[in-house]
Amino acid sequence: MFNLIIYIHPEIIAALTELDQYYSAPNAITLYNTEKLLNYIEDINLEKPNRFIPTPAQSLYLLRSIDDWELPIECKKNGPILYTFCKSGLEKAWGNYSLNKFIPQLEKYLLSGLG
Repeated sequence: MFNLIIYIHPEIIAALTELDQYYSAPNAITLYNTEKLLNYIEDINLEKPNRFIPTPAQSLYLLRSIDDWELPIECKKNGPILYTFCKSGLEKAWGNYSLNKFIPQLEKYLLSGLG
């Protein structure tokens, strides 16, 4: 028999400790996508997010600010990533994509001067 060690980012553990009787734990899809998003953020050496916030809909919400950009990102329970990229309070892009389609959108904005 072997031991299986699963790594969970501290930001996710912190979000899970905030759950109460009104908030159900995020499902496996949400946790998987959140882990993949955090792995991507680490891979490109982008400063880690301060925290994810659990929602009543079993998703995890992140609001990132980089310079004059705001990046609300939600890992939804049914798989898609819901996002809005705002610069100086104006929406520049938004969408609801799978993680694999969201990452190129994020890269596009990071490469265009967001980062």
